[in-house]
Amino acid sequence: MSSGVGANEDLGSQATFAPLRNPTFRSIWLATQVSSLGWLMQTVAISWLMATISTSDLMVALVPASSTLPAFILSIFAGVMADNFSRRRVMFAGRCLMAIASAMLTALAALGVVDP
Repeated sequence: MSSGVGANEDLGSQATFAPLRNPTFRSIWLATQVSSLGWLMQTVAISWLMATISTSDLMVALVPASSTLPAFILSIFAGVMADNFSRRRVMFAGRCLMAIASAMLTALAALGVVDP
């Protein structure tokens, strides 16, 4: 009976990692993981910035909310855009917009213009 359990565990572990054998799925999965890591790093960085320029706990706590609220509100609009236009171009435009906004925030913080 124990050999049957081991065989089931082998099948379960093989089935768990089976999608990663597909190169397209693997590349999309890896890109998603890297993107999520970048999103988390950006949230920590702006929370840290807010903690250094403001003494208000509320302002620091509002940073994660303000970084996820636009995605929550604009998700339906983004889905419509992705359905009507090339998904790659829409994703690329979104990432470019995020990079430009991050660069502007960095430049404004370096110039000392940023306040809570």
